[in-house]
Amino acid sequence: MLILKALKYIQLNEEKNSPSIHIHYNNSIIAKNHKRHTHIIDQIKGKVMDMERDEWKVEFSWVKHTRDRKGELANRLAKEASSSQDIEECYNRVPKSTVTSELKVQCLEQWQNKWETTTKGATTKSFFLNIEDRLQLRISPTPNFIAIVTGHGNIKTYIHKLKIIENSKCPCNKGDQTVDHSIYSCKLQEYERDRLKAAITKSEQCLDSKNKLVLKYYDNFK
Repeated sequence: MLILKALKYIQLNEEKNSPSIHIHYNNSIIAKNHKRHTHIIDQIKGKVMDMERDEWKVEFSWVKHTRDRKGELANRLAKEASSSQDIEECYNRVPKSTVTSELKVQCLEQWQNKWETTTKGATTKSFFLNIEDRLQLRISPTPNFIAIVTGHGNIKTYIHKLKIIENSKCPCNKGDQTVDHSIYSCKLQEYERDRLKAAITKSEQCLDSKNKLVLKYYDNFK
């Protein structure tokens, strides 16, 4: 915006004596042939073309920021201007990336709220407490993994609930085949359980947290 305002001011108030615009190399993304398209950059390019048609010569150059008197003065004036309540706001457009980011945050908040308040999916909720954490986890679903984290599928308590089988006893004969039984106590899963325990550091002791098991030890848990 500062560059655009400077060009407009020069065009209205200065003689056509080849103005040169110097831009701080750390804070600028503008160049005459820059490929990025935003509203403000397009306006600057349009203003430069308009001035060149009017026989102005506009040049852009990169100037490294220095801590000399001029650089410090420029920084001080910029800070004063940005904090002043008396200067009229001249640019209030919001970048598309900002809108997208804010919408993503709002959607995640709404999704998380519904996830926490729903009375369904209790088993899955015990594995995935936070929606954002789940989205960041790359999962290659398998039938067994889905059965464990949902309590549906090839779990005998679920199949018995549907009256497909007569009882829900685990093949190990040590209790009903539930999700917790399969993870923590089933003798038939002892080898896999030992491998999982070996991957968990002694300081964490998170075997009892199904959420941590999936998020931190997915490769061993799956």
